[in-house]
Amino acid sequence: MNHWDEKFDSEEYIYGKEANLLVKEIFQKQADNNEKILLLAEGEGRNAIYLAKLGYGITTYDISQVGIHKQYQLASEACVDIDAKYGDITKPNLTSESLFNYSINIFGHVPNEGKKEMFNNLIQPLIIGGHSYFEFYSKEQLVYGTGGPKNEAMLYTIEEIKAYLKHLPVKIHQLEKYEIYRNEGIKHTGKGCIIQGHIERISIL
Repeated sequence: MNHWDEKFDSEEYIYGKEANLLVKEIFQKQADNNEKILLLAEGEGRNAIYLAKLGYGITTYDISQVGIHKQYQLASEACVDIDAKYGDITKPNLTSESLFNYSINIFGHVPNEGKKEMFNNLIQPLIIGGHSYFEFYSKEQLVYGTGGPKNEAMLYTIEEIKAYLKHLPVKIHQLEKYEIYRNEGIKHTGKGCIIQGHIERISIL
């Protein structure tokens, strides 16, 4: 078992079964025209199932087979279909280009050396005009201690994210740091410091 298999290896959904509040704020209406969403580091599936209930075509990637099993379990409970794949989101060319209307990463923190490729994998799969959304803990989160990695290198600053996006064909609609409350299972509990982003792909790579 890898680290994430061990974390997810219980009957409990450690981040809860309810979708992240940012996802709920952005996606409230039923999907139009068979729109597709890619979710990176989706873990146990809480966001995927919420979006599948709205009618989106859902593909997820995660490096935990245990998490993927729990995604399918949650999808079965909700009577929806998803396509949950095993894959490392820090490796090049995770999936084919220009397939998805949206991509999402919610608290899918990765090692420092994999961050650049993770952002590539958020943008490359999008159609032109497709939108990407993310929510990560900022480096200040270490002071709060209410969730997220304990390794500062896996956390973010706005300037760092801008550097990763600089050479990608994107328009930044939002990139802001906030102090917020998150109560998601047993792992994200209380006030924290996060960075939210909304990015649009504007041309080919």
